[in-house]
Amino acid sequence: MNILQSIVLGIIQGITEFFPISSSGHLVIFPYFFNWDYIPLYFTVTVHFATLAAVVTVFYKEIFRIIKAVILGIFIRRQRTSGNFKIGIFLIIASIPAAVAGFFLDDYVESLFSKPIVVAIFLLATALFLWLGELRGRHIEAGIINSQDSPGGKYYSSGSKGDKKDGLIGGIDLNGSGIKKVKFNFFIAAVTGIGQALAIFPGISRSGTTISFARFFGIKRSEAVRFSFLMLVPVVIGSFIFELYRSSSIIFENDTGVIQNLATGFLSSYLAGLFAIKFIVYLTRKKNLNVFAIYCICLAATVFIFFMIKKFI
Repeated sequence: MNILQSIVLGIIQGITEFFPISSSGHLVIFPYFFNWDYIPLYFTVTVHFATLAAVVTVFYKEIFRIIKAVILGIFIRRQRTSGNFKIGIFLIIASIPAAVAGFFLDDYVESLFSKPIVVAIFLLATALFLWLGELRGRHIEAGIINSQDSPGGKYYSSGSKGDKKDGLIGGIDLNGSGIKKVKFNFFIAAVTGIGQALAIFPGISRSGTTISFARFFGIKRSEAVRFSFLMLVPVVIGSFIFELYRSSSIIFENDTGVIQNLATGFLSSYLAGLFAIKFIVYLTRKKNLNVFAIYCICLAATVFIFFMIKKFI
């Protein structure tokens, strides 16, 4: 890997981590298209850590409030009713499935990074998740509108003042009459965490699955995006520390070229990530995620065609 490849792959990681199109899948596909050597896992984890730095740069105030609320909540009972404390607990719960999957499937998953056809299949799965999540999310949102428009109907929001401010708790009405309370709860956090665990497979988008799984339960798109970004923090910290420990001899005992590649990849991924976060937050306020599902299908088809051409021609 040379410096130019490190920059290109860093930019790809920074953009595709926050666009629901699978960053890990693109880090397999692009070297395959251009006949580059497959990149080592420690480089992948490093550029993932750069996108974590981008999340912290954008959401540092919110992350600080959540950490503070969780620490205070451990010692002060009344703090446990705050929205930030609840979100912190939800994030911890959502991180457990990915940690378990990474521990038990690490070696197997690493072998998939040399199989672009497998990545293409997983991209189709990502497209399916995105489409189903949007379909279900729009259905629930239509129920909310019907509830607001029906005689005597109203949109109900439950929870403490802190919960309302955090925007992760709300009431919906699927039938257009009466009130049905729906909360972002432990079960939804756990299921969203399973979506993040699936994303250890290259081609399954982490942001795509977590946003779609949350949307399936009726969480607003903008809030699902926000929670997905926050979920990145604990899981990437854990994977970065693990991979740095495992690959430390490779990184520090080789020539300075390895460190230079990591540094340039980190910087390019960080800058691209800052752009991608701002763009996707703006986009999802106005548009759904189906355009990314179409992109995943087109990219998967391109991989299949490219594979057939290389195999038979």
